[in-house]
Amino acid sequence: ATPTCAFMTMAPNMTAPNSKDPSKSSSKTNCAYHPFNNEVVIGPDINSTRSHMDRKLYRYITLKNGLKCVLISDTVAMRQMKLEGIYDDDSDEESSDDEGKDVDGDESDDEDDEDDGLRKAAAALLVNVGSYHDPPYLQGLSHFLEHMLFLGTEKYPADNEYDAFLSREGGTNNAYTEMEHTLYHFAIPQEGTGEKNIWKALEMFSTFFKCPLLGGEQAHRELNAVESEFEMNKMDDDTRLQQLMCFSCGMDGEAKIMGRNDNSGYGKFGDSMQQSENSFHPFAKFSWGNMQTLKVEPEANGIDVMKELKEYYHAHYFARNMRLVVMAGYELDEIQRRVVECFRDVPADPRIVIDNQSDPTLIPPTHLKPYQLPFHSTSLASIYRILPVRHCHSLTLTWQIPSICQHWRTKPHDFIAHLMGHEASGSILSTLKKRGWAMGCSAGTGEDGLGDASTHALFTFHVSLSMRGVRCWEEVVKVVFCYIGMLRYHFQEGYVDGKGKKTEGLPQWIYDELKSIANVSYRYADEGDVEEIVEEIAENMALWYGLPEERVLDGDELLFDDVVDNETVKDLLFNYLTPQNLRVDLMSSLFGRESNFDEAIKDQRKGNVGEKDEDCEDVDEGVIKPVHDHFEDDSEDEKETAFDTGKAGPPSIEPRFGTHYWKEKISTIIMQQWTDASKAQLPPAGFPLDLPPKNPFVPSQFDLKPLPTDDAAHPLV
Repeated sequence: ATPTCAFMTMAPNMTAPNSKDPSKSSSKTNCAYHPFNNEVVIGPDINSTRSHMDRKLYRYITLKNGLKCVLISDTVAMRQMKLEGIYDDDSDEESSDDEGKDVDGDESDDEDDEDDGLRKAAAALLVNVGSYHDPPYLQGLSHFLEHMLFLGTEKYPADNEYDAFLSREGGTNNAYTEMEHTLYHFAIPQEGTGEKNIWKALEMFSTFFKCPLLGGEQAHRELNAVESEFEMNKMDDDTRLQQLMCFSCGMDGEAKIMGRNDNSGYGKFGDSMQQSENSFHPFAKFSWGNMQTLKVEPEANGIDVMKELKEYYHAHYFARNMRLVVMAGYELDEIQRRVVECFRDVPADPRIVIDNQSDPTLIPPTHLKPYQLPFHSTSLASIYRILPVRHCHSLTLTWQIPSICQHWRTKPHDFIAHLMGHEASGSILSTLKKRGWAMGCSAGTGEDGLGDASTHALFTFHVSLSMRGVRCWEEVVKVVFCYIGMLRYHFQEGYVDGKGKKTEGLPQWIYDELKSIANVSYRYADEGDVEEIVEEIAENMALWYGLPEERVLDGDELLFDDVVDNETVKDLLFNYLTPQNLRVDLMSSLFGRESNFDEAIKDQRKGNVGEKDEDCEDVDEGVIKPVHDHFEDDSEDEKETAFDTGKAGPPSIEPRFGTHYWKEKISTIIMQQWTDASKAQLPPAGFPLDLPPKNPFVPSQFDLKPLPTDDAAHPLV
């Protein structure tokens, strides 16, 4: 809801915690000289949560229209500008009629000296709406809208006027659409050709969210740009796997997602749509969008795409549903004044009420709460064998788990990922390597909206396999479940806490190590690129992410409690990391590759076993085999376990990216073996699995030791 507290100036004690900072006075607000005291609510002081090396000053504010903002004073850039005599915070600077136009004679010099050592200014604005909110009959609409905002606004209607200004002044800009948010950002030199670049750019940027044109002849060009992005990523194996998981999740939930009330004919791909119900989990959507979903299919169903686009913008692009971060080499008061000037006119509430939004004050109006885990039971306990585009062998084990957003204090999912993904002796990887089955592995939930969302999370264990590992994939998975069983055993055995009491859980030193490493990493973190800084903070402010306002700087990095959330660790280990909740995706060029699959199958049917593709070593009994990797001593028994594409029949095809795959339920015998392996027990003798060894080199004290009062043996020089 709109903030109800009184709008007031910043409290006088809102200063930076580092008293040695030469610019600490800039964190205060002088009531007598500040013209916008009644325009903002000052939020929590987040300066105390800065990293040890961070010299920037921060201020969290909420504008009168509900827009939440983090303002960042880049004190290093500000000090440098003052030394060079180019800093001027006069609020009454003149704005001539030539603003935004080329200045003769300056352009070539600026291009030749692009990096003058002065860090750029930057801004990022996040809107709490993304691909999960696309209507099922217009999948990719959020992505299309992201493109459309760059085509011009009522105040700056010229084609690409914003892009042209940033390019001329040495700036950059971009945007991206995630599952539950869309983020726009830019960076620009602090000073430019006769005007303050950052404020001009910020003012132009703000019109995206007040008065965009959203139409015109350029719309078709941006639709082509969306199609171009789709085509460019069409050959990426990771993207193809993600889309296959979305398409084949098979959710048949009853709750309808946002969109037209009558959507019985939408959201399908003809006869190929493998959903048992018309309504499906937002995870099942095609987030990229392309010409097919944004033009061909909607036009065939009589849908006015541009009308829907404008309604979508008016329903979701409002101030209370946005988060803004601005970083510049100016005092916080000056940044605040400019932000208020530029963004106070963004509408506080939706300009229209969407069809199924019963409560227009709800933020965000997304209706994602009815959805929880995305995979229907029909897609679990199954293996998907997938043809890659490139030569590769990979195994991805995916367990769906509840959303992890509320567990930011101890991050129990990262705790388990650390144990399963470590590479020391006793690890899953070391065991697989000894058998010649794998070269690398990783574990965790991922950072994108597909693996981490307000509705669910996907815990994955990814293995880079050898050819032998592909043929022994069931044994690879068994090793993983043996490790999970070992973790369950140690959890039940418990540990003795600091009070001498036996406590259920994994050894405390593991969490202590992770907490110390996180503290060191954050304390001495290098500052990234300015755009990365504002993007990361804006993402931490996202509604779905669930971080409190006072933790937008460090909530994603640190561990805050003394003990991990053992209840959640137990729930994940015993109730979710199970064979019954597992989806297996096996991608291997042993099955063939997209480029040669159709022709290889034709050759098999014709009996042309003597003809060889450059990427295939042989065609033998329906198994398409690539050139061997560095495990060539495969036994005949192992060869017999390879997947027979000839006997398996024709593959299914994911309709958007055209990925070929075979789906098969995992046999009850294999499922029972995995279930037995995952029981709370120490691993069998053949699997030397163990917890990671203690790391004696993790620091915990960072203060310098005091000099002795009388140290004649070691005089100071």
